Amino acid sequence: MIPSPIILYIGCDQVKAKRNNHSKTKRIVLFLLPAVGMFALLYLWPLCLALISSFAQWNGFESMRFVGIDNYIKIFKDKDFHNAFFNTLKWAGFAAFIHVPFGVLVALILSRNRPGWRFTRSAFMIPNIISRASLAILFVFVFKPEVGILNSLIRSLGFKDFSINWFFDPRTAFLSVTNIWLWFAAVITLITMAELTSISSSVHEAAKMDGASDFQIDWYINIPLIRRIIGTSVVIAVTAVFKEFDVIYMTTNGGPGTMTVNIPVMMVNKIVHTNQYGYANALGIILLIMGIAVMLVSTKVFSMDKNSDY
Repeated sequence: MIPSPIILYIGCDQVKAKRNNHSKTKRIVLFLLPAVGMFALLYLWPLCLALISSFAQWNGFESMRFVGIDNYIKIFKDKDFHNAFFNTLKWAGFAAFIHVPFGVLVALILSRNRPGWRFTRSAFMIPNIISRASLAILFVFVFKPEVGILNSLIRSLGFKDFSINWFFDPRTAFLSVTNIWLWFAAVITLITMAELTSISSSVHEAAKMDGASDFQIDWYINIPLIRRIIGTSVVIAVTAVFKEFDVIYMTTNGGPGTMTVNIPVMMVNKIVHTNQYGYANALGIILLIMGIAVMLVSTKVFSMDKNSDY
């Protein structure tokens, strides 16, 4: 039986479609290879090396000696780690409950487009443009005990004998380091403002027609609708605190004692002073687990896996 022209035509189309799909797959793989290669080289391989070496005694030069979970046992018995861990958690709390809400509050205020809001937004962004190390050095001169701006200002108000070494006094060291980054929430403000612009203006107009005030619109409409971006902001802020190194290293290096030490500073000190690469990488894995936990908790608390209707 001779196949009809229609059947032959359909068969040729199917063959061409298969060839085109195969060609597209080749092109996609070809374009993805450089990115996947860079990711594997710069992220995946170091992560695997850190994970493997966290179960070994290793000084970074000689061959690794497998010790099982000894590094983790030593870490959880180390009092310095206890201080670093709780300091890291306290800073994470500051980030989640002060830094992020402050950034969201500024975004809600600026989104009302009051006179001067563009200038305020730009000025608020300036400290975030400066590198963390430069910002830390700037605050070193602010908090210097003898010639620092803060002590000089207090003495000019009539407290002639006032002198506190803000970074190395146990009463003030932790909060002094915290204040270097706590109020500079421009990134949180910008991404929140971007999310606010995606809310339909008809929602706000309907609320105003019903007599809602600006505060009621923000509390009952805007904040619930931007819950996912608030959750994202919490993840960004807390994970940034988890990897904070420059500010602490340039100001106190974890002092006085271990009052301001965190896990990244402890990691670097272990590598620089004692060449304990296996121990330091175990600290890094713990930090990674903490970051994943923050992402999971934020997803649950802010319902980030659910769609917002606006």
